[in-house]
Amino acid sequence: MSEVIAGIKTIKVNAWEKSFIDLIMRLRRKEIFKILKSSYLRGMNLASFFSVSKIMIFVTFITNELLDNLITASQVFVVVTLFEALRFSSTLYLPMAVEKVSEAVVSIRRIKNYLSLDEIPQLNTQLSSDGEMMVDMQDFTAFWDEESESPALKGLSFTVRPGELLTVIGPVGAGKSSLLRALLGELPRSQGKVSVHGRIAYVSQQPWVFPGTVRSNILFGKKYEEKRYEEVIKACALEERAHYNDPSCTHPQLQPVSVGGHDIYKEGTFFLTSHILWPPGNFLTQYLL
Repeated sequence: MSEVIAGIKTIKVNAWEKSFIDLIMRLRRKEIFKILKSSYLRGMNLASFFSVSKIMIFVTFITNELLDNLITASQVFVVVTLFEALRFSSTLYLPMAVEKVSEAVVSIRRIKNYLSLDEIPQLNTQLSSDGEMMVDMQDFTAFWDEESESPALKGLSFTVRPGELLTVIGPVGAGKSSLLRALLGELPRSQGKVSVHGRIAYVSQQPWVFPGTVRSNILFGKKYEEKRYEEVIKACALEERAHYNDPSCTHPQLQPVSVGGHDIYKEGTFFLTSHILWPPGNFLTQYLL
């Protein structure tokens, strides 16, 4: 449900409401069945916890009486104590141990599946020797799912040189974000090649800031340089925001930082941005205009 809510815009744009409702309801029915079955088992175990020992004591003494065996008070107290000990072991600790072992098996299986995944090849950026090329992609094809027949990117070729601005436009699902992931080395290639020369500064579609001041979010662990910092403040439309150096200036004033304050301060060789100006907000719109 959380993933559906996070991607509700895409679902609405593509009119996928009915398909997702059917999928969610089917999963909900399976979940309810599992919860109901688990509740029945818990109820039976709880009932046995309070009743089994009493029934076993009753059956034991009735059997001894029918066999004409003499029962003393000391024997009664010993038998009751033993059955009470067995009650905790058989109806409380044993089911709890089975539950914990099953959870451990599931956790180990998940960890094993995660560690068995293929390693994503690291993108090794390098400085260009001639300075005429920053990004070079030739006949690039990649799949998010190796079993899928539809590639995320197919036969893509382009070159970006210093000082150029490359804009990629297209409808939802056209592969714009996949292209950025390929340049970042997060989308493994099936064929072709991609070469990146220089330092990458990436501004994602979903802005991300951590709790703290504007300065801490812009520096991002880098050494503070006053001149460079003031240039970034101006570029990110933060110079008119009051108290941007104040430690109490946190989330509400940090929205313009998502435009790429820490990436600008990083001094990347080239910048990758995703939906950077949509929607910019009233304040940032006036600043851009």
